[in-house]
Amino acid sequence: MADTGSAGFWSYTHRDDELVEGRILRLAKKIGNAFELITGKELEVFVDSTEISWGDSWRERIDKALLNGTFLIPIVTPKFFLSQECRKEVLTFSGHAASLGLDDLLLPIYYVDVPALNEDPSADEVMAIIAKRQWVDWRHLRLEDEGSQRYRSAINEMALRLKGIVESVSPSPILTALESGSAEESSEDEPGFLDVMARAEEVMPRWSETLNEISEVTTDIGSHAQWASDAMAESDRRGRGFAGRLAVVRQMKQRLETPVIRYASLSSKYASELVAIDPAFIAVIRQVADGGLAESDLSAAREFFGVIKGLVESSRQVYPMLEEFSDSVKVPAQQSSDLRPLMKKLGSSIQQVIDGRTIIEEWGRLIDETGLIDDADGQ
Repeated sequence: MADTGSAGFWSYTHRDDELVEGRILRLAKKIGNAFELITGKELEVFVDSTEISWGDSWRERIDKALLNGTFLIPIVTPKFFLSQECRKEVLTFSGHAASLGLDDLLLPIYYVDVPALNEDPSADEVMAIIAKRQWVDWRHLRLEDEGSQRYRSAINEMALRLKGIVESVSPSPILTALESGSAEESSEDEPGFLDVMARAEEVMPRWSETLNEISEVTTDIGSHAQWASDAMAESDRRGRGFAGRLAVVRQMKQRLETPVIRYASLSSKYASELVAIDPAFIAVIRQVADGGLAESDLSAAREFFGVIKGLVESSRQVYPMLEEFSDSVKVPAQQSSDLRPLMKKLGSSIQQVIDGRTIIEEWGRLIDETGLIDDADGQ
């Protein structure tokens, strides 16, 4: 890839921008202009993730140009965490940036207050990633007049911060070691090829088993939902009215408590482990792609990649069920306050599994690009 300048990918929901009458997009332009004025160099700003140019540039830069100063700038609002695309962007970018020791390239702008982010973000993997970053607090600034001195000063400060990060970006010890083919010379705290392979050997079977258990619990919860549907129909047939329906809902709550708790435990461990190991996995895949492995290690890498591809396929089989399941739990939550807390817990747990699939799919894509295994190997 030819040398490119700095770039900023804005991750936000279009509805949020509509609600503030275009201020989010204007903010992106103003920060880009301020950066260019200060540095004399253009900050290429990508703002519409639905455009082909966003997707092409995103993929190219996230693979090869993070060291040039490629930022992901999430505009954090309550709707941001409800957007599947925004969540995917944070998960994918953070894994790549962390694998290079470049966490500062994920620079959130905290735009509207999100209580869970301030209180306990650990239950949501994307919130946890955002909470660990030094965000720019725009919660009060967004109410300022765009022409005010305070607003313009804040934009200047943001541009200066971007400039400082670009100037400080340099290859991490692990990246230098991987590119030279000598991972053993990296920092003592950085995992090497054998460390990651040993970790993979430990966790991969557990992840596959967890996916199977999640599928089983999903079926169990679905059977209870079907029971409730049949019981309500019978109650209506007997003319028991809304009181009869409410009684069914309360019985459904009792039936669901144990499987929902089980589901939450499985999904939380599954997602948190994936996020924790994601940077190391990406670094190893990059090492293979760059030819940084000895011939004796390639067969082990090939086997490892085959297992990951199998995990990708397993997640793809579970995912359609998850999407349908996620939609279905919203209905009973709307019908009765008795079920609402339980359904909210279940909905959050389903999201964690969906987040995990984002990470696994990215591993699969990177493995495909190495050319080390073909589709048949990954089946």
